[in-house]
This record gives sequence, C-alpha cells and structure tokens, in this order.
Amino acid sequence: MADEKEKDETGSTYEGSRLSLLMLLEEKQRALNKKSLIHRLVYIARLTGNLNDKRDLGAYYEQLFKKLHNHYQGEPATGLLLIYPQYCIHSVESSSEMLTATLRDLVSHQQSEGALLSDAKILIMSHDIPTRLYPQWSHRVLNLPASRLEKYETNESVEQLVPECLTQLLKLGVYLAKTPKLNLKNAMDSLHEKVPELLPPQDLIGYLLTSLELDSPQQYLKRYHTPFHTVLDGELVWPVADRLFPLK
Repeated sequence: MADEKEKDETGSTYEGSRLSLLMLLEEKQRALNKKSLIHRLVYIARLTGNLNDKRDLGAYYEQLFKKLHNHYQGEPATGLLLIYPQYCIHSVESSSEMLTATLRDLVSHQQSEGALLSDAKILIMSHDIPTRLYPQWSHRVLNLPASRLEKYETNESVEQLVPECLTQLLKLGVYLAKTPKLNLKNAMDSLHEKVPELLPPQDLIGYLLTSLELDSPQQYLKRYHTPFHTVLDGELVWPVADRLFPLK
C-alpha cells in the first residue's frame, strides 16, 4: 500500500501497475518535455566549386530543417555547422527520423548538378543523448589563416583521430552553452580568435575525408535499411531439435 501511495504522489501515469523499461523511458521523455529520443549526427564534407558564397550553405540547411520539421512534426533540429575555406563539419541533434532524412537529402544533394557538398563522411551517430548541446541550429563561416591549410601528417589511426575531433566539438558546445545569451553572437563570430583550440583543424578534416574506414551517407543508409538476420545455434544442428512449444 505504501508503495502504491508513493507512486500516486509522484504523479506517475501508471499508478500501481507493473512498469516496463520502455514505459519508464517514455515517462522520462515526457518529464523532459521531449516528444521522442534525441540523437546526434556529426559528419564532414568537402565544399564544391558551386559554393560562391559560403553563407548559401547555411541558408540551404535552414530551409531543409524547416521543411523536415513541418513534415515530421517531432523534435526540431539543433546544432552547429562550421564552414571552413575548403571543408565543413556539421553537428545535428534531433529525432532519428529527422537525422535519417537529413542523410537521405545529403545523398541526393551530392548527386545533383548544383551540389554544394561532396565526399561526405560520417564521424558518429550517437543515440539517446541525455541533453542537447545547442539550444538552436546555427552556422558560422570560419576565416582561417593560410597556415592552418597545410597538409595534415600524423602517425595516429582514424580510431584515435575521430574521438579527438568529437571531443573538440563537445567542448565547443559546452563553451557556447556557458556563454551568456547577450554575448553569444559575438562569441560565435570570433570562435577562431577566442577558442581556436576547440575548432577541429581543417587539415584534419581533409585527412579524415580520405579515410576508407569512415562510412559515407550511402553506406550508412544501406546498413540502416538492411534487415538484420541472426542465425541461432539451434539452426546449425541436425537433426533439428524438438520445440518445447509446437507452433500452432
């Protein structure tokens, strides 16, 4: 009785019924005012010669996320698009449907005549992140000095370089989250001056784009839509074992 009374006082929608893990996760999402689980996608790409004004890339994604949000009516997209002189790195936080649609658009966009991006590679797809790093989606064009455009040389493996790159992005998100809203625009406009150590080097991005170990959007989507078939040990035994419960 005491347990049921405690459940009622917490405002649980399930009262004294037996809870499953799924029900607890769904109630947690409602408590956080989230319509669905939030995931984070980070990918890199090369800028094409069609991009005369780099701000056009930011405008393209602003329109894309508005269109996708109107279609899916779920969690809005938040994140940050950093546009370098030759490459870009894009971190997007949203629902699984929105991120998958973003990748599908990226695939079709790269195949179009007026493509702004090419050779995209996925750094990570993080599922069910606890909190968003960014309150909204934004983009910034980074005017980096020529000294940072040299060819990247390293003895480290891709398995080491990718976490380093992602750590910089996470620290950058924390830095922006702690910045007062009144100073946020100035902080965003001067990232390469105030916190250059939090920006993944452009030469590192170019190096990662040549890696065969990272999935392209096409490869990721193919794996995402391919059914997963599991072979049980019992299926490899002959004669076939009798079922405990015969099929009806």
